[in-house]
Amino acid sequence: MKKRFIACLSLLLLLTLLPLGGLCSQAAPSISPNIIDEADILNPERESSIAAEIARLEGKYQTNIVFLSVTEMTKAELNGGVKYYDIQAFTEDYYDYIYCGGTEKDGIILCVNMEPNNREFCVVTTGKEINRFQKHMRYIYDRIYEDLRRTEYDDAAETYLKLIDTKYRLGFYPPSMGTVALCCGIGLLAGWLVTRGMRGSMNNVALATSASQYVVPGSFNVRRQHEMFLYSNVTQVARQQERTGGGGGGGGIHIGSSGISHGGGGGMKF
Repeated sequence: MKKRFIACLSLLLLLTLLPLGGLCSQAAPSISPNIIDEADILNPERESSIAAEIARLEGKYQTNIVFLSVTEMTKAELNGGVKYYDIQAFTEDYYDYIYCGGTEKDGIILCVNMEPNNREFCVVTTGKEINRFQKHMRYIYDRIYEDLRRTEYDDAAETYLKLIDTKYRLGFYPPSMGTVALCCGIGLLAGWLVTRGMRGSMNNVALATSASQYVVPGSFNVRRQHEMFLYSNVTQVARQQERTGGGGGGGGIHIGSSGISHGGGGGMKF
């Protein structure tokens, strides 16, 4: 009787713990809805600080900032589950349909595709962020590329956020200290060479004792003054109209499959 009681108690305890084990086996929720790290490339500790910085920037500048990493460009909710081969089109659709739920929202998203033998990344802008970042896309891509090339994925995410913050605060991207130092050095060297040449050409100059020595005899003799208007010539040139860039993949401003306008750099492999 005692053994039967112990067996029933053990079975009851096992049935009680099974649901708890199921809960423990579930994946931990994402730190931030703005970080979708499906490829699991961010360090958990760094991810917390990145999420905090995204929240700070979003609250300060009233825009959406998203970091996305994937192992392949396939989503059941997008394109009927068919695989994408254009990372910009994939990033645009992910932002429009999945993140924004089909509505147009101001924002910027960085997508990192970790598909084997096809690693690439893309930055897409929407709404007010299109004009803010479009002419700086090449600079943004070059900065993020350097981190991704070294597999420094956390640094790439932080660089992405620093570029957003800098553009909002300053309105432009200042040159690096190395570039400034190089330009100053070139300018100083060129100035020194020019002034040295001018100084050498003036060795034969001596101070004159009277003003007449500066006038060539007979070089200036005015006898009569007369003005005559000959003709006029007016040339008209048509002013060129400003144009935006081309379609997908070329980094210009265009309309995505949702009908929403986007900007971006077209993607870059690393």
